[in-house]
Amino acid sequence: MPLNVISNFAANVAHRNLVTNNEQATQSLAKLSSGARVVSARDDAASLAIGSRLAAEVRSMSQANVNAGQAISMLQIADGAMARVSDILVRMKVLAVQASSGQLSDTERSMLDTEYQQLLQEAERIAQDTEFNGNQLVNGSSSTTTVLNALSNADNVLQAADGFASIVFDPSVGDAATQVAYDATSNVLTVTNMTTGASQGINIGATPVPINTTQEVRFAEVGVTISLNSAFDKTADINPTGSVTEANDGGAGSIETTTIQLLNADVAAAVQNLASSAMSIDATTANAAGVSLGAFTANGVDMSTVGTKNLTLSDGTNNIEVGFVVTDGYTDGADLTVDVDDLGAVMFGNSGSSSQISFTFKLGTGIVSGVDSLTIAIDSINNSSLGLTSSSISNVSNAESAQGIVTSAIDTLNNSRAGIGAAQNRLDFASANLATAIENAESARSALLDLDVAQEITTLTSKQILVQAGVSMLSQANQLPQNLLQLFQ
Repeated sequence: MPLNVISNFAANVAHRNLVTNNEQATQSLAKLSSGARVVSARDDAASLAIGSRLAAEVRSMSQANVNAGQAISMLQIADGAMARVSDILVRMKVLAVQASSGQLSDTERSMLDTEYQQLLQEAERIAQDTEFNGNQLVNGSSSTTTVLNALSNADNVLQAADGFASIVFDPSVGDAATQVAYDATSNVLTVTNMTTGASQGINIGATPVPINTTQEVRFAEVGVTISLNSAFDKTADINPTGSVTEANDGGAGSIETTTIQLLNADVAAAVQNLASSAMSIDATTANAAGVSLGAFTANGVDMSTVGTKNLTLSDGTNNIEVGFVVTDGYTDGADLTVDVDDLGAVMFGNSGSSSQISFTFKLGTGIVSGVDSLTIAIDSINNSSLGLTSSSISNVSNAESAQGIVTSAIDTLNNSRAGIGAAQNRLDFASANLATAIENAESARSALLDLDVAQEITTLTSKQILVQAGVSMLSQANQLPQNLLQLFQ
């Protein structure tokens, strides 16, 4: 290679190597400071892709493990309630054995029965009151779609189209009619049991329910859980008091027109056409009047006295119950036609109840039912499910019968507790498996993405030495052209 002062090849080579080594040293510093072997996709695109998926899997399995832990906690609460009811049943059997012995009189048995009945009530209260995060655990469930409302839709029915995704009743509600009201100004949704008078209002907020989601509202004091979907209009009132107008008043007698309400019905379809119907009162004989509403009629109704009237009307197949208040007693020959504009926002509880409540826990990261999720059924332990309804120890015969009833209840309860225990053990194994899977998946992710610090420090040290050497060599290469100047002297 010729010697010249125009092109310094040695300096160019030294500069190129210096830049390369400095860049590699910078990359090592970035890896060491982040702790990651793959800082960007250019470091290792395949490892980054696989490692990112593994990282998502690890985070998801960690949440699934939390779900398993919460499921175990839920079952522990249910088992705790069952344990207390078991203690109650043991005491009840002791009382039954004591009451069946001949040395006692019926007066003393009556005293024992007082405690027995209190224990029955406490067992029922525990069943109704035991919950986890607002979810009832051991009281069974009862659901229905038999509902009427005050919305302006064609068939006047609370349904999904109105934003009511589901309505679930506690078994204690039974056949009672339950009324729904909504105040769009305060955003308070109110549910009232029209049989017991119990009422509860909850502020559900003004924010609309997002599409493809539901807002669950639990009315624990009334025994009703309502799920609202995105069709529920939070800007429109639901007014449960129907407006009515009187006409053809032929004599003395009137009713409180704002209180006409539909209280109960056998079949929802049979009463859907009652909106905007007319209720007729034929008081030819005031104390045995006839009342009709659509195709439903009742005869022999005493309309001569004031006060609340709860009438059962029939169309020959189905029955409905209507309530109103007579404010002025009717006289013979008085007739009245009432135009019913709206019978109120009413839904009916179903007397049939489930002896179990099922919960589905997410224990995997996929969507395969039975593989990535586990459904556990918790048996009801209310008095009805345990067969304790109406038992007593007030006399020898009842006491002896109660012994068998309580013994059967204890067996039923023990079977339920066995199911809870088996589910807890299964969840323990599921949680242990998740912990192992998390450990192994994290190890695989670490092998792909985490930095071997010792190796990288060795690389950094090497590159730092090469950078220092490159700076020194570049300095010396820049001095070579100056040596050629001596040839001109």
